[in-house]
Amino acid sequence: MKKNKKDHPFFKEENSEKMALFDERKTTERYKKQQRSKAKKKKREVAIPSIAEILPIQDMTEEGSFQLKGDGGYMDVMQLHSKDIYSPSTQETEYDIMKMAKFFQSYASDIKIVSMNFPVNMKKQLDAINYKIAQNKAPLYERFLIRKREELHFLETHRTNREFYLYIYATSLKQLAEYRNNCRRYLGRVAPIIELTDEKKLDLLYKLYNQNSKLEKKG
Repeated sequence: MKKNKKDHPFFKEENSEKMALFDERKTTERYKKQQRSKAKKKKREVAIPSIAEILPIQDMTEEGSFQLKGDGGYMDVMQLHSKDIYSPSTQETEYDIMKMAKFFQSYASDIKIVSMNFPVNMKKQLDAINYKIAQNKAPLYERFLIRKREELHFLETHRTNREFYLYIYATSLKQLAEYRNNCRRYLGRVAPIIELTDEKKLDLLYKLYNQNSKLEKKG
């Protein structure tokens, strides 16, 4: 005769009640976690509506430098004239390395070198080609000039130049001018300083904070 499961010596009647209580406790904890996550989402900080409140730059001075917010002082940007590193001799390369090392050792203030890609500026070449096309009277030569103009348009649209920029920082405009002169003196032989126009500096900032964008022309 088969024994009933309830008559088994190891069977306990409370098992179903315990399982029910355990499942209910897990459900309650899961509900509390969901409520806490909803409360965290509600307390999330609101994003700043304006990018001007995030950028550290407050204004542009009459000299072309940038005034930083708060007690940040001032900032200026200069372009470094790049050079060929493959054609010079070993002595020239070692001399350039020594001068750069001396510059970094002697310049104690904050400094930053940034490399960026900018579109190739073919305005002068295009103006010259257009002038030649307007003055030309030979049909065969005109075809050659038109083809050359198309090549320049292609380069201006699809090619970029890698340029290097030096960012310097100071607590006052007078100190910034001194740092600027020091950079010209120490880097004059290795990487001469190129002064930038205000338009080019604004293009730099735009490109720096919008890296996926593409500038139509060089500032």
